[in-house]
Amino acid sequence: MVRALNRSGPAEFGAVDTSSDPSALIGFLDAAKSVTGLGEAKGRLLEQSALGQARTALDVGCGTGADLAAMARRMPPGAQVSGVDASETMIAEAHRRTANLGAQVSLRVGEATGLPYPDNAFDACLADTVLQHVRDPAQVLIEMARVTRPGGRVAALEFDLGTTFLDHPDSQTTQIILDTFTDAAVQGRIGRQVPRLFRLADLADVSVTPAAILGNAAFWRILYQDHVDRLQDQGVLTAQEASQWWADLEVLAQAGSFLGGAVIFLTAATKRAGSATSAAKACCQEGRPAYDGDATAASDGR
Repeated sequence: MVRALNRSGPAEFGAVDTSSDPSALIGFLDAAKSVTGLGEAKGRLLEQSALGQARTALDVGCGTGADLAAMARRMPPGAQVSGVDASETMIAEAHRRTANLGAQVSLRVGEATGLPYPDNAFDACLADTVLQHVRDPAQVLIEMARVTRPGGRVAALEFDLGTTFLDHPDSQTTQIILDTFTDAAVQGRIGRQVPRLFRLADLADVSVTPAAILGNAAFWRILYQDHVDRLQDQGVLTAQEASQWWADLEVLAQAGSFLGGAVIFLTAATKRAGSATSAAKACCQEGRPAYDGDATAASDGR
């Protein structure tokens, strides 16, 4: 018998609006705030985006809008921060959470592979753990470069699930769970690939900063519960193996000995002067439409 899954894991973020429980995905994003070191990594992402000199900035895949207020606080008075997300559910939540910022924030529904903005529209463009969920991360970075002005900053923060580690007494079962989780992700090893993709997008002065992010037992269960259930349904793990694996993990947590996490990569670069049309040209060569202001499916900001 196939169990009913919670559908709140990262695999669901590619289709939030068609998920059986979008609110669970919003809860997942909120729960991620408890992960040790992730807040610091996000802070470095904002630093590398040079928001202090930015009059306009874009958060690609803004989700619930949680980072928009932090971006706005770093920007000069009168600056405009924009957020775009493919999910109408997420943009509605972002509207609710950023209502106190008024006209300083503009939100749109749109695809990261075809951003609904003209060339050179932003001083800074960033993406926070977004590329792992898209089929064509190279195109997303081409679009991010396109909408950034020459001399502006482009930055991305991405986990590499292939670096995930966990101290657990059952190393064999643990390795099966971690490897299959990485393989099931849309872009499970994107963290190590982003610097190369930045260079392919013709971005200059590419910097890479890796950091180990430590999870906690409660978030680990949220992250892996559905996946472990699927492995049981697929016959990869028995119910006893899965139950024992979780029990051993709980023992570690109760003893204060839980240790698990993954490496996150912060990649940042500058858009070259004179490269304003190169990204749009790449879109055309691949048969993708460049920005068309009359054809955007947008939920315009306030």
